[in-house]
Amino acid sequence: MDFLKLLKSLEEFLYEVITWLVFFPLTLWRVARHPQRMARYAETELRDKLEKQFDDALSPPLFLMLAILAAHVLELILHQRVQATSELSRQVVGNEQGLLLFRTLTFALWPLLMAIHCQRRRGQRLDRESLRRPFYAQCYLAAPFAITVSMAMQLVIKPGVTSTRIGWALAVVAAVWYLCVQARWLRETLRANWWSSGLSALGVLVLGGIINLTIGAVLVLN
Repeated sequence: MDFLKLLKSLEEFLYEVITWLVFFPLTLWRVARHPQRMARYAETELRDKLEKQFDDALSPPLFLMLAILAAHVLELILHQRVQATSELSRQVVGNEQGLLLFRTLTFALWPLLMAIHCQRRRGQRLDRESLRRPFYAQCYLAAPFAITVSMAMQLVIKPGVTSTRIGWALAVVAAVWYLCVQARWLRETLRANWWSSGLSALGVLVLGGIINLTIGAVLVLN
């Protein structure tokens, strides 16, 4: 009996994983084309029963994690590897699992900061449930940014002036896209004007960048 339960669990696991091959590119395409619609979709789906949520797309946190994993696979294909330069960095990112976890937390920081900012602007109490809806919406918006920036950085560190320039250009395009998407999301969510929404989005983007750069510097120098 236990063996049959295990076999059934393996069947469900296999089906879930293999469907990622369909729903990851589909979700990426939908987010890239209609980011605001997908952000609203994320918040709407959380109102459904658990078994009915995100039945035609990947859940936002999973989508963000798979985007980072896809960028990492491309890194391996291009033979670009992160080199640990200190004892602390070897402990944190010295293996594939640690590196993927670190990158996931790094890019998840922006959705968390934006969700907190949104809740504060709304004047709502911060708790696990109130933060979930804006965080899930933000994970959708952060995933294309994460995969594009990761690809851009791989081009930057690749030898050659041309690849470096393309990498920096791609990073700038990703940052501008993300900033514009965030400004529009804040404008619609908070019913604020473009000026206020743009400054808020820029502030959160810069704050997240400063935190991540500080963590990166600590890893490199210690």
